[in-house]
Amino acid sequence: MVVAGLSQVVVVGGGITGLFCAYYLAREGVSVTLIEEGELGGGSVHAAGLIEPTTFYQINNSKYLRGALSFARRGVLRFRSVNPSWLLSYIRHFGEPLKPEDTELLSSMSEYSIAEYRRLGEEDSAWCYTQPGLLELYEERRSFEAELDSLRVRKGWRRVEREGYAGGVIFEDVGVVNTERFAQRMAKELAGGGVRVIHARAEGVNLDGRVEVAGGTLRPERTIVAVGIACRRLGVPITAVGGVGFRLSVEDERRREERPIIVYERSLALAWFHEWVKITVGLEFGFSPPKPKTDSVLRYTQRFVGQARLIDSKWGFRPCSPDGLPVVGAKDAVVVATGGFRLGWSFAPAIARRAVDLALGRGSGHPRLSRYTRKLHSGTLA
Repeated sequence: MVVAGLSQVVVVGGGITGLFCAYYLAREGVSVTLIEEGELGGGSVHAAGLIEPTTFYQINNSKYLRGALSFARRGVLRFRSVNPSWLLSYIRHFGEPLKPEDTELLSSMSEYSIAEYRRLGEEDSAWCYTQPGLLELYEERRSFEAELDSLRVRKGWRRVEREGYAGGVIFEDVGVVNTERFAQRMAKELAGGGVRVIHARAEGVNLDGRVEVAGGTLRPERTIVAVGIACRRLGVPITAVGGVGFRLSVEDERRREERPIIVYERSLALAWFHEWVKITVGLEFGFSPPKPKTDSVLRYTQRFVGQARLIDSKWGFRPCSPDGLPVVGAKDAVVVATGGFRLGWSFAPAIARRAVDLALGRGSGHPRLSRYTRKLHSGTLA
């Protein structure tokens, strides 16, 4: 059934958030056109696929900044360039604490997303979602003790020992999704739901909902823009943080771990799937393709996977807002859905659900989520 008489919506962007937007709209009975120049999910599948509940990264505070500078000194985090409007907003709002209602909002979004992944995984194993937990390892005693101190009020974790490391923490409630297989399953779902996919570059978006593409103009009733870092061209202060994912074929299946692993000081993640092991690395602020030290990364990961063959590598940008949190807001006939930073996959269902509700006229935007969409304007995306 079409909600509130709305019949036509265009979703610009086929990353994980855009895919969920199209999915929810189709389930509402809306006629959906999805615009994506490349492969569906292509800008998102480089991620490890960790689905982390009750976790969110607020970055505009001294604690995060100290940690970022520490990562930069190690060469793990690199600053190449940032969006000037992002930097101004970051400075302007630096040190602003989250209000209790904001924390409650983000927690509820996390819970919603986890529930959605579980639902999909129970419906069809082809969604490739499981909940094996996560092992986070620490090379340095200082950072390990700091993590233990921060976990005092959190449930669902236990301390473990690991040879060669200062210590580790297992989080029992963390899930993982095979990002490549999930994107393929979502593409199949959208095709079955009647979603029209246009493989073309969206050249511009107007506040009246018009979308300019090569060879023509689309005039839907509403447009959801989920183009990640390109949302900055519409007045949203988003900057880019690049990351790289490697897929490896492992020779010795006995080296398979029970659960994904993060090595904290290296910002490195490993996730074991049936067909391959996914390794992700990189925190690089900038709008150029990230350049990880591939050889050293693969050498280091041999301690976990043994001898392995590189299948491929993919890179993508994490859209980062000034506070590192999701951005969902609307103006006129346009809804923007972006942000999420390091938790794009973890928050994607909830971000998309809120964007779809805004497009369908259900309620108004939340002040925390919409704070960076106040200057939303028409603009070119190309």
